[in-house]
Amino acid sequence: MKFTITARHFKAWSELQDTLEHKAEQFSKAHPQVTSTEVVLSEEHDKEVEFIVHVNNHVLSSKDSGYDFDKAIHAATDKMMAQLRKLREKQSDYRRM
Repeated sequence: MKFTITARHFKAWSELQDTLEHKAEQFSKAHPQVTSTEVVLSEEHDKEVEFIVHVNNHVLSSKDSGYDFDKAIHAATDKMMAQLRKLREKQSDYRRM
């Protein structure tokens, strides 16, 4: 799986990168066909995290912001996991027909 991090207007420190990489590994466990994950971090007004996940022909996106990167990462990860589970359920229901 391809994984990229983009930090806008700052340099992401190594602990933050490790946390994001660990979260991206969870995405591939939720849906086995994840091909790539992009993370966009921004620090203009609030700490903002956006995950862009490519699954076959689908592009899923989740975004969250807050005063702390850890809380924003956790919330955006939860949103992405829900999307991945829903997509996997839809694909498995379609195949059963």
